[in-house]
Amino acid sequence: FSVYPREFVALVGTSGAGKSTLMDALNGQRPAQGSLLINGDNLYANYDAYRTTIGYVPQDDIIHLELSVFNALDYVARLRLPPDTSKEERHARVDGVLKELGLTERRDLPIQRLSGGQRKRVSIGVELLTKPSLFFLDEPTSGLDPATETNMMNLLRQLADQGRTILLITHATKNVTLCDLVIFLAKGGNLAYYGPPNDAPQYFGVQSFEDIYPLLEGGDVAPEEWSK
Repeated sequence: FSVYPREFVALVGTSGAGKSTLMDALNGQRPAQGSLLINGDNLYANYDAYRTTIGYVPQDDIIHLELSVFNALDYVARLRLPPDTSKEERHARVDGVLKELGLTERRDLPIQRLSGGQRKRVSIGVELLTKPSLFFLDEPTSGLDPATETNMMNLLRQLADQGRTILLITHATKNVTLCDLVIFLAKGGNLAYYGPPNDAPQYFGVQSFEDIYPLLEGGDVAPEEWSK
């Protein structure tokens, strides 16, 4: 399949279908067999040239909970931004990310005092500091309440509209229509569907998006047949 600039793509499927394996293959964490091209270039052969354009937010937050939001992002900026970046430029970049994520009013709070959704925004902010054009997120809405999940998906939609290409693994079904495309994996990593989320139920012959999961989990059609 192909993903184009500024597209927001959901990677969904049953447990054990290979969603994380596919994402790690796409972002270069775990090179796979086959071809993975970015703008026509082989990513695996040219990874160093593209690594700064790739952002990856894992499922577990990797941020220091004792630090304030601003200090956590500032430390990351000191590590990742070019060595000749001045303190003023660095702080401006951190403040810009905080504004983009709606965290300006939380900038001085310890991360451990934030809500689950706000913590996830900080994790996203860590990656946004280097302005990646390709953005991968592993279940960023996991464990969030429905309202917070909706806010998170709307935020990612906005980030894509601003010029980023975003792929996320999600189990959310309510807000998947915010995505441009959905990749549905069946067991064994078989590609069962790739297209607009609103067209998926009709393709599978079911009434709602939620009905697709049990169809792929224990339906009469083998995973290989969906792939064909």
